[in-house]
Amino acid sequence: MIKPLPTLALAVSLSLLGACSSTSDQPKSEPLVQTFRISQGMKVRLQKPEGFKLTKEHYGFVQPETFSRIRINEVEIPYEQYRAKLSADNLFKNQLQLINSQQVEINGANCTLLTLRQVIAGTYYEKLWLIAGDNLSSLQIEASYPESSSKQHKNAIKQSLYSIAVQTNDNARLYTGLPFMLTNTVNFKLVQRNINSVVLISNNYPDASVVISHGKLSSEIQNTEKLAHTFLNNSKSLSEVEIINSMPAKVGGIPAIATEALAIKNDKSAWIYQVTSSQKSKFLLIQALSKKENKDGFKKDLQTLLDKFKFRSI
Repeated sequence: MIKPLPTLALAVSLSLLGACSSTSDQPKSEPLVQTFRISQGMKVRLQKPEGFKLTKEHYGFVQPETFSRIRINEVEIPYEQYRAKLSADNLFKNQLQLINSQQVEINGANCTLLTLRQVIAGTYYEKLWLIAGDNLSSLQIEASYPESSSKQHKNAIKQSLYSIAVQTNDNARLYTGLPFMLTNTVNFKLVQRNINSVVLISNNYPDASVVISHGKLSSEIQNTEKLAHTFLNNSKSLSEVEIINSMPAKVGGIPAIATEALAIKNDKSAWIYQVTSSQKSKFLLIQALSKKENKDGFKKDLQTLLDKFKFRSI
C-alpha cells in the first residue's frame, strides 16, 4: 500500500507485507495475522486483535460480546475521488457524524483516518475508517465498537488497522473501477489500462487497435449519433474525417450507434469503426482503427471481440 499516497501505493506492497508479523511461529488454529483475498487482484493482511475471530459475514474480524468488528472493503472508486465524497455533509446523510479527519503515515504511506460517531438502537458507536488507494480503487478498513469501550480495547483495534499490508496484481485489476469488461480478448492483446479506458492491439493486423472508454458529460446527452460524430470530428489524432454511415447497434445488450468512417492518421489512410452508447450524461465509446486495406478482415476480428463485451455491476 504505500508511498506518499495519492495511491494505494500498491507498488510498495511487498515491503508492507514484510512489515507485518510472521505467522510461522503462531498457532495455525488462530493466526495473529490473517490474509484476505479481497478481489482477484488484491490481497490484504491484517493483524487480528486479541479476543476477535474471523467472520463469514464480511472480510475481517468480530468480537460479538463487545459488539465490535473490523471490516475490509475495496471501493472501486479512485482514492482522491472517494476521499472527496467523504465530506461531513455526505457522511451526515448516512447518519454518521464526522468527529475528526486526519492524514496518517503507515509504513511510509499517507492514508486518511476518519473518526466517526453513529447511534445504533440508542447506543453510541465510534467508527474508525482507514482509507488508502490509487487511481483504480480505494481500500477502506472500518472498525466499529461502542463509544464506551475501554481504552485498551480501542487501542487494540487501532493497532490492528495500523498493521495493514496490501499485495496487488495489476494484471488482474485491468477492469477495476470500470463499468465494462471483456470476457475474452481473442485475436487481440490488452496492452494498456488508463484511468477510464483500456487499449487493445490486434494480433493479426499491424497498427490496428481498439480503445474502449467511458465518461460523463456536464449535461444530459440528447442525441447519441450526434455525440458519435462529435467524437470523430474533434479527434486530435485524426484528420480529413469522412463519415461513411451510422446505424443502430447494440453493445452488451444496450442500444448504441455504430459509425464507420475514413480518415488520415499519421499521414496514412485509416478505417474507423466506432460504437457509441449513452445514458443520461454517461457514455461508452469503443473506437477501433486499422489500415484501410485491412478493414474487411479486421472487422471480423472486431465483431468477435465485441461479442465478448459486457457491462459490470460496480
